[in-house]
Amino acid sequence: MSDAVVPDLFNGQPAPSRDEYVLAQGFRRKPSYCTSMLPDRRMWPAELDAASDYSGDTVFIDRNLVFAVAQRVITELDDPWAAPQLHAALAFWGAPPGQSTTRAVKPLASEHASERLTAAIKLVRGEGARSAFRALGRRQRLWVPGLGPSYFTKLLYFAGYGAKPYMPQPLIMDDNVIDGLTATTGRPWQATADDYLAYLDLAQDWAVELKTEPDVIERRLFALGS
Repeated sequence: MSDAVVPDLFNGQPAPSRDEYVLAQGFRRKPSYCTSMLPDRRMWPAELDAASDYSGDTVFIDRNLVFAVAQRVITELDDPWAAPQLHAALAFWGAPPGQSTTRAVKPLASEHASERLTAAIKLVRGEGARSAFRALGRRQRLWVPGLGPSYFTKLLYFAGYGAKPYMPQPLIMDDNVIDGLTATTGRPWQATADDYLAYLDLAQDWAVELKTEPDVIERRLFALGS
């Protein structure tokens, strides 16, 4: 299938509601376990303690909740704990169920993690996804050891979605999304800067044609690749 062809992603049905299909996507986590994984307790975002959907000793973390953390963080970037709190929130949301979150939060122990995550948030909001993806790449100026595209594209998504409405929106590009792209387009994809930018353009085009939002496309590709 050519990338130019708009695929039947939703089996002939209209695209689902973004509120239900995307923003409500989440998982239950145990705060006591999650906080024990952090290099510093101050990296724990207060929004997760205040979440209304507490059940016993777990909290339901969905995209809505991570976006709430992001909206607060972008107003507090002078606080060195702000950007790490956003990474913690998206890491605990995004770690595959049943998989240890240790690897997901390990980058926060890096010496320059706070300043580089802060700079990446400013970059994606100021210049867009292209510049931020390249800067976070391995051995690039904002590279955080241990932080690969699966997680730093989550940071770009939550911190930058909607900041540049006339540019392709930053989206998550993890292994499942890559597999979904490959299955849908019939060609291999990789987590490179060029493929990331091509994916953002494609998701934007498909979203327009299917009368939905780019992150609805991302969520569907994730499902198709899972």
